[in-house]
Amino acid sequence: MMKNKINEVSIAGPCTQNWDEMAQSEGFNFCKVCSKNVIDFSGYTNAEIIGVLANAGSALCGRMSQSQLNQLNYHLAIVPANNKNRMKYLGVLAIGMSIFMTDAKAENLKEPFEIVKSVNEKRDHKKPIVPKRIFGYVIGADKKPVVGIKLSILDTKYATLTDKNGRYEIILHDKFDTTKNQLVVESILYPAFLRLDFSKEKQTNLQIKKAEPMIMGRMIITSKKK
Repeated sequence: MMKNKINEVSIAGPCTQNWDEMAQSEGFNFCKVCSKNVIDFSGYTNAEIIGVLANAGSALCGRMSQSQLNQLNYHLAIVPANNKNRMKYLGVLAIGMSIFMTDAKAENLKEPFEIVKSVNEKRDHKKPIVPKRIFGYVIGADKKPVVGIKLSILDTKYATLTDKNGRYEIILHDKFDTTKNQLVVESILYPAFLRLDFSKEKQTNLQIKKAEPMIMGRMIITSKKK
C-alpha cells in the first residue's frame, strides 16, 4: 500500500557530484560522498516516479531533467487532490506495466526453426561490398551545418570531424566489418547516432540537438500521510 499522497516534488540543493564517476548499477548509481543510491529517473514515466516516491520509506536522491520535473509537478497539479482512487490507480498501472514488460520479453523469444539443406544446394560465400568511403552531413536543430563535431564508428578506430559545411567523410578499408554500422557523436552535449547504410556512400543527414542538463539531489516531496 502506498504510504504518501504527493502534491509536489522538488530537488533541494542540487548535488554537484559527477554522475559518471559514481559506482554504476542497474537503474541507479552509488554516491560515495553521501553513501546513498541515486535513482536515475530519466527514463521513468510520471506514474512510475510517483509510485517510487509514494512508497519510499525515507528520503531518496534522484536524477532527472528540469523539464521532466516540471512535467511531473504539472501532472500532480491537474490530478484532483480529492480523488481517492488516484493511488489505487497508480498501483494498478504499475502492476499492469510489469505484466506488459513480462509479456513483451516472452514475445521476443525466438521460436526454434528447422533448416533443411539440399544436397545440391549452392552456398553463396559472397561478402557484402564495402564502399571505399562514406560521407554525410551533420546539422543542428535549425537545419544549419554543425562544425567540428567528432564522429566515430562504434567499436572501431574510424573517426573524423565535420568541416565548415558540416560534412564528414570516412575512408573504409576493403575488409571493413559492415556489421559495425553505428556512427556516433562523441559529445556529452550532443548525444546522437546514425545507423549506416553501406549500400551507398552518401548517408542520411544526422541531426543533433543540445542535450538538456540533468539535475540531481535529494528529492523533497510535499505530501500528506494517509
